[in-house]
Amino acid sequence: MVVIFTGGKSTAINSPRHLTLRHARRTVFRTKLALGLASAEDDDGPDLAPGEERLNSFWAPALVAGPKYEITATQTVSAPSNDPLLLVSKQDFTVDAPQFSLPEGSVYSTYPPPAYSDDHRILPHVVLSDPHLPWERIGSPSTEKTPDNRNKVPWLVLLSFTQDELKLQPGSLGSLDFQQTSTLSIRMTVGDLQKLPNVACPDYKESGDVASKTGEFVFLKTDQFRNLFSKFDDENKREDAEKPYTQNYKFLSHVRKINTTGMAVAGTEDVGIFSVVVSGRSGPMHNKVPVSVSVHLLSIEGVEDMVFPGADKDFVGLCSLHSWNYTVMPPGMLNVFDTFTAIGKTLNVLRPPDEIIDSLKNGTDRVSNRVAGRLEDGYSLVKYRLQTGEQTVALCRGPFTPSIVMQIDLFDKCSNSGQDLQILDQEIGLMDVTYSSAWQLGRVLAAGDQGFTAALSRFRSAIHTAAMKASKLETVIEAGTKQSFRSRLDVLRDLKGTVKKLDQIHLPQQGGGDGDGDDNGDDDTNEPTHPRLPDSRWYRRPLKRKEYPHLGLNQRVVGDKYLTFAIEAALELSKAKNGEIYDETNAPVSTDWMVILAWVMDRMFLSGVPAHYLLTDPSHLGPESLRFFHIDKNWVDALIDGALSLGNHQGTDKDREAIKYAINRYVKYLPPSQPHSPQIPTYGFYLRSDLVTMFPDLKVTTLPEPPEGTRPERAPLLRHEIVTDGVMLGLLDRVPGSDEFTGLKFTQPPHQQRFAAADSLSAETAIINIRKQFTVSQEERKNDPSPHKPLEKIEVHPGDPDNWFIWDSQPKSASSSAAKSDEDKDDDDDDDLGPENDLRILRLPRFADGQLAILQEKMGTFTDGEEHDKKFFDDDTATSALFAMQLIDPIYYLQINLQGNAAIAELQPSVTEKSESSLETKPRTLQLVKHTVVPNLTQSSGHGDDDDDPDVMEQLPHTVVYRTEPAPLAHLPCHAPHVRPMITETLEQAMSSPQPHGVPIPELDNPATAFELAQDPAGAPIFQCNVYTPQDKVVMLDKDGLKKDLVFSVIVKNNEYSDYQLMEFDIAVPLGPIANQTGNRLMETYDGPGATMLSNLRFNVLTSFTTLPNSDVRCLLLRLVPRSSKGYVGIADVHELGFILSLAKINEYDTDQRLVPLYTSAYYKYIHEKDPRKDQFAVIIQKQDASGLL
Repeated sequence: MVVIFTGGKSTAINSPRHLTLRHARRTVFRTKLALGLASAEDDDGPDLAPGEERLNSFWAPALVAGPKYEITATQTVSAPSNDPLLLVSKQDFTVDAPQFSLPEGSVYSTYPPPAYSDDHRILPHVVLSDPHLPWERIGSPSTEKTPDNRNKVPWLVLLSFTQDELKLQPGSLGSLDFQQTSTLSIRMTVGDLQKLPNVACPDYKESGDVASKTGEFVFLKTDQFRNLFSKFDDENKREDAEKPYTQNYKFLSHVRKINTTGMAVAGTEDVGIFSVVVSGRSGPMHNKVPVSVSVHLLSIEGVEDMVFPGADKDFVGLCSLHSWNYTVMPPGMLNVFDTFTAIGKTLNVLRPPDEIIDSLKNGTDRVSNRVAGRLEDGYSLVKYRLQTGEQTVALCRGPFTPSIVMQIDLFDKCSNSGQDLQILDQEIGLMDVTYSSAWQLGRVLAAGDQGFTAALSRFRSAIHTAAMKASKLETVIEAGTKQSFRSRLDVLRDLKGTVKKLDQIHLPQQGGGDGDGDDNGDDDTNEPTHPRLPDSRWYRRPLKRKEYPHLGLNQRVVGDKYLTFAIEAALELSKAKNGEIYDETNAPVSTDWMVILAWVMDRMFLSGVPAHYLLTDPSHLGPESLRFFHIDKNWVDALIDGALSLGNHQGTDKDREAIKYAINRYVKYLPPSQPHSPQIPTYGFYLRSDLVTMFPDLKVTTLPEPPEGTRPERAPLLRHEIVTDGVMLGLLDRVPGSDEFTGLKFTQPPHQQRFAAADSLSAETAIINIRKQFTVSQEERKNDPSPHKPLEKIEVHPGDPDNWFIWDSQPKSASSSAAKSDEDKDDDDDDDLGPENDLRILRLPRFADGQLAILQEKMGTFTDGEEHDKKFFDDDTATSALFAMQLIDPIYYLQINLQGNAAIAELQPSVTEKSESSLETKPRTLQLVKHTVVPNLTQSSGHGDDDDDPDVMEQLPHTVVYRTEPAPLAHLPCHAPHVRPMITETLEQAMSSPQPHGVPIPELDNPATAFELAQDPAGAPIFQCNVYTPQDKVVMLDKDGLKKDLVFSVIVKNNEYSDYQLMEFDIAVPLGPIANQTGNRLMETYDGPGATMLSNLRFNVLTSFTTLPNSDVRCLLLRLVPRSSKGYVGIADVHELGFILSLAKINEYDTDQRLVPLYTSAYYKYIHEKDPRKDQFAVIIQKQDASGLL
């Protein structure tokens, strides 16, 4: 992790929501400041406005590393009777600083980025996170004797080299066996470097013993070393000197302090201070093919103390502290401006490419069109394994959608497994696992966070303890009177009255309640008075067991009250210590709630969600593209519900509902010190581009910008970060294209700009536009009518005297350069690394001095407010900060207008959506709030807390079994509850068989009605049956004629005291076409996957084809058989036998409604094994209109 240097107190917040939290805390501070509750001195806000930067030529530490220092401490001891005693203590010390390697995180960014390409005129540069680093050691000892307050030579310089300039041949370093890295450096110790006979190296005598230290070293040819560390005279010739010259590098390092608003990486702080080291050497100029260039951050400590090596030395070894490779492209092949422009043309929503969707839309079948529609909605096809083990395909989508997704009304309850969040697309028969996968992911993320899991468990325990205590107390009071339970506080409050009445206890009492009069347990107020006997004055009759109120959570009297008190406990624990709601800017009552709330809010910002969940398919975000999206709140709700499901030990999870009530209260809360409720993202964008790699802090500004000098009411960007190399993510809480979000602007950051040797550079010419620079305020600059117009255009050539740029180590005359023919130029191009253009360096300080002279001469003056003439530029020294402003290449920005943009029209809420959901203003609350009721596996009679207590278990009817026998063969195929038994026989096969299949249905002669059966409490059980489609009360036809799932509801009545033993329950569904002469039919045939039980796992449902008795009417027989090895189950234990028949093709009749008869048979052990009890019921088939409504 890179640490941003701020020059003061850090304002970083370790949270993915640092932008919103910092904005909220600053709003609170300004509110307190306005109320006089805070001091302006406590303001830790930035001293630079957004978009501003401040340049310094250097930031030197008070003491540099290298030389030894001595600290002297003196102490004078005085005594009245003696002379003062002077004590002196001296201690030598050195300053520890990087020397042969840099600490991790020191390099903030480089340009061009590693493995990327750029133009030859671009000067590589490196941005360091420590502003002191280039000056922590001495780069030029000679200048330290006469300090310059405006410039300082750094000990780090940046130089670029072609591969041939650094590539070593075997044996180049004598007997040393070496291996060069990808940037052509060699890792070795300083001692090994100093032992090489043909290599000169800097003098490290000031640094002590460094022989054992290890670093990476590059080896420059001696002539090349002379060129890089020498002066050049007015005729562009290298001056011969005894020692190297390093003072020209003082113009190539400077410091920038910036406001980091809108930046993904540096934006963790309000301001950032960086040092920048620029290379003074450009890339090759006459290459026809891309050329690889190695850039090295070199240490020049001790170089100035060297003597230029003689003929006995072949190389000079310099330590490289950081290096990378980039590619110099041939002229005219790369344009950053075109890259910015291309991004604006790729604006779209996040989904698969249009060509994929269009190819499916052009298909003639309905399935292709449906799949195209699902892809257009942002879905992807993923591998999916069923519970039974089969592998298939499912639809899946992440939280980022290409259109607005409204709240799903059916998703209003908490889930205990996530499976109830799956949605079947009946048109193509694929399951949509979007929300179930989100639920499972939330549970996994929560389980992997130990701190959150522990806090959630403790918070659940606190809610449960408080709610159970209040529920039990309320139950006790309801069972008796307010005096039935007295707390310690109640006893202490009534202690005075109790003592007063002790002396009257022997007197006759009027009434007095249970134990004072009769022993019926009720109030004795109307009982006759009588004196108490001395031996019974303290007597209270013990209550019988049945008189005790039962206080278990599973008792209805307690369970009905639990949720109310759980919500009260959660709301109380989610407060701050000052009594207000905890809003992350005040102190919480419960630190566990602080952890839970922060974790949940982080997930609402999609923090920690793996990338393949956010972006389900890489094709959704192609190279060089900008994609906008809406955040599906159903997906986020499912994620949070899965996380909060941990720690549930009660089955029916009312504690989770209480926690969500507390979260929703926070989301809707409007703090008194802030003008808005907590910000939660609803929209966002992805930017995938090389620009993100080139400029990691690419500045993002939302439009419209706030008026100058003001700050926005809400944080413009809620989350802004680089999720991976070249991909930027931004989340917002406003609708793209609305009045409060009209557009986006991407701007090069001030500390990651490009530096160029010239505006135009070739092997024959360099064109330099001297830019205007100002030393007056921003307001006074407005007096210049053309502040961005260049002052002067300088054109220089290799043979010009007193040049600003040095092309060659061997200077050429102006006449020879001008007389060169085009044919000669082409010959030069064939030799990429020939003698021409072998140097390519800025001539310093000539370049910097020339810039200063032009600024002094041509910047001009203006009249200030006091009618005085004032210079726009008033300085007499060339500095590295001033020179850096000249080297900056033009700053580009991309502004994208979103209003009325057809590419994101799907993200615009319709009039109906605006009125129903108020997307722009409605708080983003959780919707999966209601708890899911989980039925108990055993029945409780309400006697006691422990369901396993034999005294409190309900005594169910019991029948003695006199003999045992194997179950019939028809009962043997017992499938697991999640396995749907398949039909192994087709209807055609059943029709051609001479014998009915399955258990025959006897003739229905005068079946008993439910009313008749109900007259006999000891009679046979009653089965109330119905068939309907999910979420309907009848069988609702699909408007498109698709297959439907049918729910068979079978409710058992009149069985509470019955000793019937159920062997099998059958439902016969007559089959036939619509034009059937014998009656209405539910289906013509059935070829679906079968039926499966819904909740009663004591039974399996088997499917087969048979015929109705005494007729040739074929039917689908649905047989409900017990899984018990005995072959039967006590009917008293059976309450329902519901199951679902999947993918049935319903007959479509002309009328709006049609009644269809179905027949039932119930087989019981001993009394109805061969002669079942028969009944029938009717099913309603109903049509939908074209809109899908009744």
